[in-house]
Amino acid sequence: MQKLARGLAHKLAFGAVFGRAMLLTVAVVCAGPVVGCGDGPPRAPTILRPLDEPHAVSVMAKVFRELGHEPVRNRIIKFGPNDAELKLDIAAKDKRFGIAYITWQDADKLGDNLPKRRDPDAIIVVRGNGDDDDVHAALLFAADYMQDDLAGESHTSTSIAAEQKLMLATKDILRRAEHEGWP
Repeated sequence: MQKLARGLAHKLAFGAVFGRAMLLTVAVVCAGPVVGCGDGPPRAPTILRPLDEPHAVSVMAKVFRELGHEPVRNRIIKFGPNDAELKLDIAAKDKRFGIAYITWQDADKLGDNLPKRRDPDAIIVVRGNGDDDDVHAALLFAADYMQDDLAGESHTSTSIAAEQKLMLATKDILRRAEHEGWP
């Protein structure tokens, strides 16, 4: 009987060792695909860029027309503490308001004349100086309207989403102009 018990104990011990070895083997084999999942080397992060200025202006002009304003391009006003020149990329014909689409180049050129942004979701409106003191200029920053390069299948921000965000901001500005009675 002792011989049988020792044999059984030996088989159980062998089974336990063999079972752990099998479990370890299965874990290693299964973990391989999880660790190396993917179709190749790690992907580079998605590169985002703002809507380019001509495209942004066309989107804004469309909204101006939809809401009954005839858009005009490139109105220049003086504004800020140093009477800097601000180009309104799109303005309403026969009205004294418009929108400046501020690229990083514009921001660099305007420097301290641009108000500091505390809330990236708020639309900043500046008033002109001198002969332009009744002009309202809404500032939309290009960096708020980012799109990816449309490569691959995982987009972080499509051009459609950036355009829609720009359309909504433009509508908000035009509604504010109407509500506040901008000239």
